[in-house]
Amino acid sequence: MDKKFLKNQHFRDIILSVIFGLLSTLLSLVKFNIPGFTAAISSLNEIPLLISVFYVSNPFYLIIAVVISALTTPEQGSIYSTILMHAGGLAFFGIYYHLFLRRFSDDLIRSILYCALGIAIYYAVFLMPIFIVTNILLGLNETDFIPFYTELSKSVYFEFITSLLVVTLFLIQFNYSKKLKKYSTSLEELVNNRTEELRNTVEELNHANEELTSMNDGLDLMVKNRTAELEDRNFQLTEYAFINSHLLRAPLARILGLTDLIRMESTDPKTQELMDKLFNSCEELDEIIKLMSTQLSDGSILNYAQKEDLKNKINEIIAQRDKLS
Repeated sequence: MDKKFLKNQHFRDIILSVIFGLLSTLLSLVKFNIPGFTAAISSLNEIPLLISVFYVSNPFYLIIAVVISALTTPEQGSIYSTILMHAGGLAFFGIYYHLFLRRFSDDLIRSILYCALGIAIYYAVFLMPIFIVTNILLGLNETDFIPFYTELSKSVYFEFITSLLVVTLFLIQFNYSKKLKKYSTSLEELVNNRTEELRNTVEELNHANEELTSMNDGLDLMVKNRTAELEDRNFQLTEYAFINSHLLRAPLARILGLTDLIRMESTDPKTQELMDKLFNSCEELDEIIKLMSTQLSDGSILNYAQKEDLKNKINEIIAQRDKLS
């Protein structure tokens, strides 16, 4: 059967009315004869009819339960009387529940009190009066209304108390069941919402992690490239330091040696003076080359402070040579 058809409210009300009608028929087998009234028989068939009000959303469909329940009317009674009294009583109790009693489903004490009041009205104002009037009109009983009502009230007290207790307790269970279902639905929605939020958070974290991984890969590549550049630069600096300390100083040393020999063998004062200046300049250049080789020997790149320090030392060397000259 189609699920949409099963979820249809009218179809559900019809099925529930049939079920409660059959239950009422079953409980009508538990009979209590009312002394003095041959057509009046009390049973527990009111309990399923009263409970059906809690489940059937449209009270109109309760007539189905009433008709099914009336099929067990004894031969000495009237099926029409049974249908009329139950129809009138359930019409009242259905309206009473949906418009009034259902408001107090969260208040236990009020639910019990108002449910008991509704059942009392159901019996006292609708069920018994309609039963008496229809029996008198149909000629099933010639007793006057008030004596008939008084005797009938005394006879159905057990059925009334039983119905009152069972229906009231069932209403309490019904209300708690609805609360639990509502809470379960709310909890399920809350869990679904939290699950969706967690799923979104996980997706965001995964996306952020992917971005970080991509950034890290890019940074690793940049570091590798920069490291390669620095290693190449350091290699060049080391080569330059080697050239300074060996290749460049070798001819300079020879110039210093030749200049010193010329100074020793020359007798011309002017030539002697020029050779002295040339010798001092060569020594100055030699010290500068030594200093640069020392700074570059570790293969590091000179920063601004190191450059300034080297410049100051070179200026000091030149200043000292100027003083000696």
